[in-house]
Amino acid sequence: MAATTAVYHAKQGKNTILVSSDPAHSTDDVILQKVGFSPTKIEENLWAMNINAEKQAKEFLERTNEGMKSLTANIPGFDSEILSDMAGFPGMEEYFGMEMIYNLMNDTSYDVIVFDTAPTGHTLKMLTAPDTIRAFILRVLRMKAKIENIKGFIFRKKSETAKIVKELEDICERIEIFKKLLRGDDCSINLVSIPSEAGYQECARTIKFLNTIQLPIKHILVNNIVPDFGEDVWNAAEDNPAAAMTYRRYTIQQPYLERYRSLASEHQVRLVGITLVPFEPMGLLALEKLSTLVWGSKGMV
Repeated sequence: MAATTAVYHAKQGKNTILVSSDPAHSTDDVILQKVGFSPTKIEENLWAMNINAEKQAKEFLERTNEGMKSLTANIPGFDSEILSDMAGFPGMEEYFGMEMIYNLMNDTSYDVIVFDTAPTGHTLKMLTAPDTIRAFILRVLRMKAKIENIKGFIFRKKSETAKIVKELEDICERIEIFKKLLRGDDCSINLVSIPSEAGYQECARTIKFLNTIQLPIKHILVNNIVPDFGEDVWNAAEDNPAAAMTYRRYTIQQPYLERYRSLASEHQVRLVGITLVPFEPMGLLALEKLSTLVWGSKGMV
């Protein structure tokens, strides 16, 4: 869905980049081209890249550890390894993934950025990571203030300590800016689901959770819908096992589709249904064909 959305916008003449945070790098498999960790041109108006924030996160944690050791160097008996453990707080890699998206959003080279996230659990961790990181940073800054108030306390490597504190404060500022961008009219958060019990429940929980952190969903894309082949096909179900199996799946999906309609109406979210297609949506030609079915004359809001 992310790839076909990117292809759709590129065909509309907009400079579009498809960015994937999925560690499996399935983007390569979908577009049938090797995609690296920097923008790779796929065709006219279309670029793609994978995110690998592990290296940036590792370098940041190394700098943080050094700064914290400097911060507490003169406290007798203080085990600096405790702070080293704290520096490895959850969500560090997710934050740097978000920072890369933030940088792209400020890059005038692209009109549209399509961010293909990893599966739901990983993505929710990424979206909440800034708050976790901010809480940790504020604790560090409060600790620094308390240490500085100790009478006669002398810091070593003051410039190094000031540098790491400044970096932490800058992260706080970027987090707030990024959250505002996610909530803005120029950003569209879309969930992709399937008409099944597990799919529906995960979609409903995700919408509820994102509402609590004030990140509204704009589209629900329900994929893999069995189309209504009509009475002629369904009447053959009694004698034709293939028709019977297709009809059974069709009837199973109908109550879930109704629940998706209610869910979309309740949260004022646009619902987009995508039926199964008689081709594998891999490669640019197939993705372009699929994009007309997904967005077509409706287009992406």
